[in-house]
Amino acid sequence: MPTPTSLIMGKMIITMTLSQRMPSVTTASYAEAKTVVFWDVDECPIPEDLDPQCVYQNIRTALANKGYHGEVSIMAFGDRNQIPGYYESAGIQIFPKGDKYDRIGQMQLEFFGWMRDNSCEYTNMMVVTRSAMELVSYLEYKNTHHNILFANPLYPQTKACGCKFGARQEDPSAETWVWETLALGGDPSIKTVEEPCRYRE
Repeated sequence: MPTPTSLIMGKMIITMTLSQRMPSVTTASYAEAKTVVFWDVDECPIPEDLDPQCVYQNIRTALANKGYHGEVSIMAFGDRNQIPGYYESAGIQIFPKGDKYDRIGQMQLEFFGWMRDNSCEYTNMMVVTRSAMELVSYLEYKNTHHNILFANPLYPQTKACGCKFGARQEDPSAETWVWETLALGGDPSIKTVEEPCRYRE
């Protein structure tokens, strides 16, 4: 059995229980399920020569190529200086939060809200941010119907020891993309086993 760990986030204490890795996309339940994308546009900006409409269509293409054919919706977080209607015209809901902790906090609220509102449904939840593990580490995976997908920027944030943030946590994602590839409609990367984090002397 996994060991519950109490995490303090602000004034809220959340019990985290990590269970088995989320199931593969190829199951029929997830292939036809709806997908929601939580996109940090500050840490994963729109690539040059693209716009929100292109990114939306390319994400749908990338998901369809991996067997996800359900409805796709996108929530974007960040970019306080955006042109009014820039994301909304592409059908993307925008939360203009500039500070990293404001963005992560809003993403967590929407993340938990989605899980609550779809607690009896199979869904796919894609997290597009450098801080993906920081966001989902507060989830309780046991007995959920949600398939977790990640997209990280090409150069992830690292610790002083040289390893990636979250290296000591189990990666719960069924698929992981490089953001720059996902934004162009490409395939996810091949997942490898991370070496344990060892601090340098």
